[in-house]
Amino acid sequence: MKINVQAKALVMSDHPSSLENLLNQSLSGLAELSRKASKLSALQQSYQQQVPAHLANHSRVANLRQGVLVIEVASAAWLSQLRMQRSALLSQMRQIDPSLTSLDLRINPGLVKAVVNPQVQRPNKREISSRTAEQLRALAETTDGKLSESLKKLAALSERRQNNK
Repeated sequence: MKINVQAKALVMSDHPSSLENLLNQSLSGLAELSRKASKLSALQQSYQQQVPAHLANHSRVANLRQGVLVIEVASAAWLSQLRMQRSALLSQMRQIDPSLTSLDLRINPGLVKAVVNPQVQRPNKREISSRTAEQLRALAETTDGKLSESLKKLAALSERRQNNK
């Protein structure tokens, strides 16, 4: 079991730590976190400029660990496209961070984004004409059970829509 050396020193110490020391430790940790977040943000922006837009929409820079840049993609199809660009991408990303040694490409299905095409997504404006409603009612009279009920409801829906106009 690993024990944090600093935590152990704080617990085992006979003297209480000064508030200033505790705040300095916290602030240095936050500063390090802020530097890493800034570096990841810069790498993400560079990444989006380096890869085609369709690939950038389905992938992201996830992490940077010990010189290894982790990039997540939404599926195996996107992964194969990114693998083809791996060496060129690594060279370009090294311009931002020369300490990069390699790329770790991973699949993260949570990245799947629905690309909405506004021309394809139209409101359903199908209406049942009054003549069709009459035919549905006539057909409902010749059938029994659930089908008859469903046909009558459909015809009634047509009448309600026409009355609301």
